[in-house]
Amino acid sequence: MRGNREKGFLMNFKFHQIGFLSLFVFLFCTLEWVSPTWGIEPHEILGRSLEAQFQLDLEGIKRAEFHTRQEDSVLTARFIRLGPDFSYLLYVSPSGLKGRMILDDGSSRKDYIPHKKKLRVYPSLNSGPSKLERRKNLDLLATNYTISRHGDEFILGRPSYVISVIPKSPGNPRLDIWIDKKTYFPLKKQRYNAEGKLIVSSSFIPFSLRKEVFRKRVYQSVRRIRGERKAALSHHSYTLDEVGRMVKYHLRVPEYLPRGYILRGVGLLDEGKTVKLTYTNGLGVICFFQRPRVNI
Repeated sequence: MRGNREKGFLMNFKFHQIGFLSLFVFLFCTLEWVSPTWGIEPHEILGRSLEAQFQLDLEGIKRAEFHTRQEDSVLTARFIRLGPDFSYLLYVSPSGLKGRMILDDGSSRKDYIPHKKKLRVYPSLNSGPSKLERRKNLDLLATNYTISRHGDEFILGRPSYVISVIPKSPGNPRLDIWIDKKTYFPLKKQRYNAEGKLIVSSSFIPFSLRKEVFRKRVYQSVRRIRGERKAALSHHSYTLDEVGRMVKYHLRVPEYLPRGYILRGVGLLDEGKTVKLTYTNGLGVICFFQRPRVNI
């Protein structure tokens, strides 16, 4: 009888031992799965998403919906990205934008409107100044907004982080972003005004990561843009002092700005007749335009 009790005790001990080991393995696997997911700060996830596209080969249709008090509109465009030095955006709708192309070859970004034969050239989004501007904007965003994470969701069948950018001061917009966990590419964005109304929603439909895209054919079609090689840089960034010396009138700056807004850009329009001052708090943007007084 004593032998039966000892045998039962050993079996019971082995059962608990196996159960404990199973529980340990389960917890270890769970922690191993959770750690890379929840261990990354929302600010870092958002920062990675800003540079993710430059490391990918991908193709998709981007759809954006705009909601205003007057009307709702939809914009669709085909997007191709091949690593750090090639991206191609072709607008499909609406009819007023159909055919517009934007090519970024790593050295410059060319925006061409065929029916107007209008070409503008800007710095590449992957250039040093553009990268620095994104980092500055992210720091400004972290100062004026709370960047938080709200669980995970599946977007286009891909597990994604859900990141919310919520203003610390009233009267500012809010942003929700769905970021692909594997690539950190932003798959979906929703922007709300200060009253909480959805004003812009954008997403990729369909979305695919591809190793081979018809880069040569696409690039050759874009190279036919008239005057591409002759076009000068359309965008220049100045300081207030520089513009003040260039214009022939007294340049004024706003005496009051909402909390958190700083000057981020000074530009010249209309052949140097109009000054554009751009202020931002990281997400919200306020633009001031100034030109000489006209006597009627």
